[in-house]
Amino acid sequence: MIDERLIRADATKLDELHEIMQEQPHAELLCDIGMKEINIGHKAVEKICDAVKALTPGKKVLMVSGPVAIVDTEGRKIKERIKALLEQEYEVEWFVVTEPDGIVHCTPENAARIQEHFPGVDCVVGIGGGTICDLCKYATYTANHENPLPLVIVQTALSVNAFSDNSSVMLFSGVKRTVHSRYPAILIIDLDIVGAAPPEMNVSGYGDLIATWTAPVDWYLGNVLGMGKNFHTAPSDMIRTQCEELLENSSKLAAGDPKVIGDLANVLTLSGLSMGLADESSPASGSEHVMSHLIDMASKVRHTGICYHGTQVAVSGINSCIIWDYLLNEFDPKAVDLDKCYPTAEEMEPKVKAAFDWLDDTHAAANECWSDYQKKLAKWHANKEKFKAFLDNFDEFKATVAPWVKKPEYIADCMHKANAPCRYSVLNFPVDAKTATWAMNNCHLMRNRFSVIDLLFYTGVWNEDFVQKIIDRADSMDAGL
Repeated sequence: MIDERLIRADATKLDELHEIMQEQPHAELLCDIGMKEINIGHKAVEKICDAVKALTPGKKVLMVSGPVAIVDTEGRKIKERIKALLEQEYEVEWFVVTEPDGIVHCTPENAARIQEHFPGVDCVVGIGGGTICDLCKYATYTANHENPLPLVIVQTALSVNAFSDNSSVMLFSGVKRTVHSRYPAILIIDLDIVGAAPPEMNVSGYGDLIATWTAPVDWYLGNVLGMGKNFHTAPSDMIRTQCEELLENSSKLAAGDPKVIGDLANVLTLSGLSMGLADESSPASGSEHVMSHLIDMASKVRHTGICYHGTQVAVSGINSCIIWDYLLNEFDPKAVDLDKCYPTAEEMEPKVKAAFDWLDDTHAAANECWSDYQKKLAKWHANKEKFKAFLDNFDEFKATVAPWVKKPEYIADCMHKANAPCRYSVLNFPVDAKTATWAMNNCHLMRNRFSVIDLLFYTGVWNEDFVQKIIDRADSMDAGL
């Protein structure tokens, strides 16, 4: 039975959320939310000095942003306005993170550039989207794990759910990795700022929430098979109902309805908090995110920019919904030959490296992926008895997870109503069919975390023919490639 208080969770009421989580069964599996305040509302940014004052008595602020100009609903330049507000009470240094191609990436190198400005600073204020947020979280955390600089984030679009969690998605050797970092101490979501963001960016946030219908089931599956840990229903229970309501209001989102924009801000923030509660991204990042990560990893070789994260995740989410629909309605556990489900490291290493060697001349990406994948493979071998029990009790597993999954046709229909891209080829940086198909075929080889695709691969289902069936079904919904 779902705690009714979770269904109407309010991201701005952190004390109330803490109390609710403390009262959940097996609350010891849930982590504290390490944030002081979340402020969602009109004119919220006017209190930026109060936010800094709540964190430090110091007087020097480092303001970090990307190079793109941002305006609010009144046409005012946001970064310049925030700087002016801060300068009423603080000495402000403004550092703009830039790269030669104009696209800022979440790399340790960019984090180090931010850290060069830390000496003498009392508080960091990050202004921007998910990339700037992740960089500020990572930079402040790695500079001082025990006592990181106070961090305020001003969110400029409802593009992702990453603003309210304690991790950062970073590029290491060209490979995307979700790593532990820290929460922002205070998060400010000014509805006059996010409401003026390009519609496709807020639709991206809506798209990021499509993972609600696949990531938690991947998380639960991994837990059942001994491949994950600390699964708890509360993080997903906290957002599922409100996310369903967003789907029902997809047409209103497309029209820019202010109330739906406010609802999106709350649910996205709760989605970020769900990852913090789990102390990992699993409640909101599963098989759909790994497909998206591979497409991002290929962008440098393809000489293209990075697509809006959420819209790319949503297209991949339709694929993941199709995969889960197959598992729950067509997969036959009795047809599985258990002894054939356990490839050796000697078999898998060349497969993994062949999948990623083309990404760079140094083989760094391939080596990084194999380094992480072999941990998953070893754990899979070590939990053979749990897999056997899973096959024996498959009907029980289906009954548990079926309410958490949506039909792919319904998800695609809602996305069409929201004017959200449903095909890789129409994303803001179009993804060609060859790259998208490569990402689908090989996404399970990228990292340690287990998903439904790993299960289908180890049982002999996941191959190029099966991926083509996914592509064909998505195409019938005017989605996919």
